[in-house]
Amino acid sequence: MSKGFKLNYLQSTIIEPFSLSGVGVHTGRAITARIEPSETNSGICFWREDIHEQNNKIQAHINNTVIALLCTRIENSDGVGINTIEHFMSALFAMGIDNANIYVDGPEMPILDGSSELIVKALLKAGQRQQKYPASYLKILKEVSIISENGAWARINPSSNLELSLHIDFPDPGIGQQKIDYSVTTSSYIETISRARTFCMLRDVENMQHAGLAKGGTLENAVVVDNGKILNEGGLRMIDECVRHKALDCLGDLFLTGMPIFGKIEAFKPGHALTLKLLHTLMADKSAYVVKTISEDVSPARGFVNLPKSAAAIPA
Repeated sequence: MSKGFKLNYLQSTIIEPFSLSGVGVHTGRAITARIEPSETNSGICFWREDIHEQNNKIQAHINNTVIALLCTRIENSDGVGINTIEHFMSALFAMGIDNANIYVDGPEMPILDGSSELIVKALLKAGQRQQKYPASYLKILKEVSIISENGAWARINPSSNLELSLHIDFPDPGIGQQKIDYSVTTSSYIETISRARTFCMLRDVENMQHAGLAKGGTLENAVVVDNGKILNEGGLRMIDECVRHKALDCLGDLFLTGMPIFGKIEAFKPGHALTLKLLHTLMADKSAYVVKTISEDVSPARGFVNLPKSAAAIPA
């Protein structure tokens, strides 16, 4: 561990700006996102560089979420929004980046390869700089639960860390039922979560395209399953890739609180709408949580300080 990274309870941002380009999975447009450092207490902010006559700043916060199909969308008070932010938010959270500005030249984030692996690699290369003030975390005090459509449900309970227990159930035997129990750390995210790609059943592709979605979806950026067969060359990256991707998405949505959560989330048939409904229900019950300052004694296992020396060269 280098001299400047003895403490992992301070807020952090990146050191070097970087850009990532690719197609928007739903619009099919070429998109470039540029990630830059930002000030303490600024959180994650998206800026629509293609918008000039309206407020183009969109704060990544649960209060700015709006209903969207098959992705997470946030909007500002002018109705200017950005879609498909979940993979970037997931990587930023897992790597311990609290503050960053993200400038994007279109209405959604690039899908890249359908996972967050390329984002993680870029963040490692960019480096992490700790800032002046301690970070905060949201401590769960009691159970909060919701029930949604098609038998889906979710709940959150107190825990000393952030834990996920997710169970998916799809009719195609290529996916079927899968479950993951996962305690979130930066190193485990890099090794077991970040490479998991978004997925769909072939039967749903036509319906999505009729709805004006998935115009940029290909076998290069999504796992496609058809009656038990994986259509992608090379198959799956891991046997339970689908449920691991649900964990990836869930972490991105949870970061819309603007801070780490100390709680255990359990969900059956998880998805963006379910996670966001759980978060809205949680935040509406002020007796269910407390916001506290991270200290040397209580700190989430995220950030470059938690990586093995071989994982990243951490600047002093």
